[in-house]
Amino acid sequence: MKPVGIICEYNPYHAGHARQLSAARREAGADVVIAVMSEHTTQRGELAVADGYVRAEAALRCGADLVIGLPFPYSSSPAEFFALGGVRILNALGADALHFGSESGDIDALRDAASRVYSPPFLDALTQYQQGNPECGIMQCRATVYEQCYSTPLPGGSNDLLAMAYLAALDTTGSTMCPLTIRRRGQAYNETNVPMVGQYPSATALRALWQTGGLESLRPHLPSPVLECLEEAMAQGLAPLDIDRLTPAILAFYRTASADNLTLCAEVDGGLAARLIEAAKAATTLSEFFSLAATKRYTTARLRRAVLFGLCGVRSEDLRTPPSYVRLLAASHAGCDYLSSIRKTCPLPILTKPADIPASPEAQRQRMIEERLEALVTLTYPTPKAASYLIKQHPTIQK
Repeated sequence: MKPVGIICEYNPYHAGHARQLSAARREAGADVVIAVMSEHTTQRGELAVADGYVRAEAALRCGADLVIGLPFPYSSSPAEFFALGGVRILNALGADALHFGSESGDIDALRDAASRVYSPPFLDALTQYQQGNPECGIMQCRATVYEQCYSTPLPGGSNDLLAMAYLAALDTTGSTMCPLTIRRRGQAYNETNVPMVGQYPSATALRALWQTGGLESLRPHLPSPVLECLEEAMAQGLAPLDIDRLTPAILAFYRTASADNLTLCAEVDGGLAARLIEAAKAATTLSEFFSLAATKRYTTARLRRAVLFGLCGVRSEDLRTPPSYVRLLAASHAGCDYLSSIRKTCPLPILTKPADIPASPEAQRQRMIEERLEALVTLTYPTPKAASYLIKQHPTIQK
C-alpha cells in the first residue's frame, strides 16, 4: 500500500483541506492518506475548536484514512519543531510522500529558500542581527537578514514558511519522503472576513464566524460531515473549547510563579518570564494579560506558546526529543489494513489505550507533559470533564 502524509491542524476541516487531501492522494498515487494532526492545541499556542478525537472523526468522514495525533508540545511549537515532530512521525509510519500547501506552489524555490534559512551562515547572521535589534520580532528579523544576505525577499506567506520548515526537517532526518506542494487558494491563514460561499475561507475566519454567529453560520462553508461532527460534539458539551475558562488558573499561576523557574521553560527567555509575571499581576482577563505582555519582539503566538509551556513545564530539550509514541485518533478500513501491514516494522508505538505507553524515561516524560496539558484542556469544555477524560478516549474506527 502506498501512503502519503499530511501534517495538519484541521481547526476546523474545511474546503481548502478537502482540496489538498484529494490532491495529495492523486499526485502521490496513494492508497492511504495519513494525517498527522495536532491533538488539542495548535501551532500558534491556541486551543483547537474541539479536541483531537472530535476533529479526527470529522477528517475520517471526509476521506482521511489514518489520523495520528501530533502530541503536545510539538503541536504548539515554532515551525521548526512543529515540522520536525510531524516529519519524524511520518518517517516512522513509512509514508512515501509529504504533501503540504504553500502560497508559492513552487517546490524548487521553497527548497532553495529552506537551504538558505537553515544554513549555519544565515543562522549566525540572524543571531547577530537579533542581538543588535532586541525589540525586533523573529519574523521581521528573519526577513530583513534574508534580504541582506541574498538580495531577494524571503517567501513571506505563513504556508511558505512552514513548507520551508518541512523541507528542512526532511533533510535533518534523512527522510526518503518526496515533498509535494499545492498552491494555496483563498484567504491567508489570518484573515478574519468570511468570503462568499464557494470560495476558500481561512480557518481563522471560520472560527471567528462560529464565535459571533454560532455553529449554524458555518453551514455554507463546511463539508456536511464536519458540521455533523461538530454538532454532535456541541450536543455532548464537547465543543467549542474556550481558553477563557482557564483565566483564573492561568493568572493565578503566573502571579505566583518564580521567574527563575519559568526561564527554564521553552520559549520563555530574554526577560519574558518577568514580563509575564508582571502582566498577570495587573491583568484581570486573558486578553488583557496577553496585551500587557506583548511587544514587537513577542508576538501573540509566541506569548501563547510560552504560557502553555510554562504551565506544563515544557523544556527546550522536550521540543528536540523525538516523540516516544503517538496516539491513533481515527482509521478507515484502508487505514486499518495499512496499520496491520506495518505493525512489525514501525519503530514508533501507536497507542490506542494508556496501558500501552512505553516504560522508557522519554515516554514517561512525554506522558507527564501531556497529562499536565490535558488537566487544563478538560476544564475548557462547555461541560468540564475529569482530568483523565482524554486519555480514556478511543479512536474512531470505520465500521
